[in-house]
Amino acid sequence: MRTDKVIYLLFQLMPQGFFNLIGRNPDDAARYDFKSVEIKETAFRLDGVFVPKSKGDYTYFVEAQFQTDEHFYARFFAEVFLYLKQYPTKKWKGVVIYPTRSVEQKDRGNYELLLGLECFERVYLDELPDSETIALGLFKLLVVSEKRAKKMVRKMVKKASLKELDLIEQIITYKFSKLTREEVRAMLGIQKELLKETQFYKEVFEEGKRKGVLEGKRKGLLEGKRKGLLEGKRKGLLEGKLEAVTLLRRLGLSDEAIAKELNLPLDAVQHVPR
Repeated sequence: MRTDKVIYLLFQLMPQGFFNLIGRNPDDAARYDFKSVEIKETAFRLDGVFVPKSKGDYTYFVEAQFQTDEHFYARFFAEVFLYLKQYPTKKWKGVVIYPTRSVEQKDRGNYELLLGLECFERVYLDELPDSETIALGLFKLLVVSEKRAKKMVRKMVKKASLKELDLIEQIITYKFSKLTREEVRAMLGIQKELLKETQFYKEVFEEGKRKGVLEGKRKGLLEGKRKGLLEGKRKGLLEGKLEAVTLLRRLGLSDEAIAKELNLPLDAVQHVPR
């Protein structure tokens, strides 16, 4: 599961959750734009930057780190300070989000001094207190067990909007990738009709439909032959084959290919109405 991508999705679709995490009023999210910023002439990219819409507020540099990386802080501080060099910012803070303390870089050396400053903050999702807010619950959902997740989502679903329901479903699906669609729906405890309204369900449905069409085309040729032969036995072999022509055309076969496939004269195939 690429949890970092899910977190950045949460930042984009529900930025008030980030402000919940750092202890600010969630309504402050309306005063910010969330961006991914590429630093010029380097190989660095800051995936999460909350840029204030007006002067006087903090710029937040956010990183979600769900795997141990003993060089993480070197990269993180380099990205932040390069950004500040290229885009001078007086008020700023760095925020790193971890699932647990055990994932954090062990050998921090002098970085510990920087981490102790007020301009840097670390958030450990497993240490978040239980909250009634959907925004914080979504982050907590990333690190809890399947048993705990079931209890949490049942409460969250009762008051979730369609957008929030969409995010809950995505997190459950990515976090518990072995669960079937029916099992996800059972965990959410919601009706199939409501689930169909979420964007995530629609995207999965469209993907399934696309694959179904491709599979249908593959099977359609055999089915067309089968139906043609059965119809030929009942009404005559020639009539049955001619009825298969329309179906084979829909599958993209040329008249020449159809004539060869059904062992028919080309002019007989060409006389079948399009």
